[in-house]
Amino acid sequence: MAFVILALLLLGLLGGLLTAIQYNLLNYMRDEARTLALECAENVRNVPVTSLVPGTVNCNSQTFNAVDIPCTNIGASVTANRAERVRRQVRNTSVEYRIGWDVQAAGDVMQVQIQVCWTYRNRNYTHTVTTLIGGNL
Repeated sequence: MAFVILALLLLGLLGGLLTAIQYNLLNYMRDEARTLALECAENVRNVPVTSLVPGTVNCNSQTFNAVDIPCTNIGASVTANRAERVRRQVRNTSVEYRIGWDVQAAGDVMQVQIQVCWTYRNRNYTHTVTTLIGGNL
């Protein structure tokens, strides 16, 4: 009887451990998405403001460009309405991140909202970063 109780207790602990591992992996994926969004924002800031075209590309778009360095050709991607896809290694798994953005002109300033989307265990997740780029700086 003691072995049955011990086995049930260990099964419960194993379930809790598996849940903790899944949430840990999701947090690593979220950290990588944040890093990717910040890298993208930095790359957008290095692009001439004249090459930024107002428009929106959804990160869940069906058409995309596979890239290694994100957001270096954002103007052409907005014109073509194509998101970017970046693969990153997170722990022992390869994760596909999709990057979309919304570029809006507001006088001399361009507002770029960057969305990084990914899927884990059949759920969609999104991380968003907004940056402003001055035209006359």
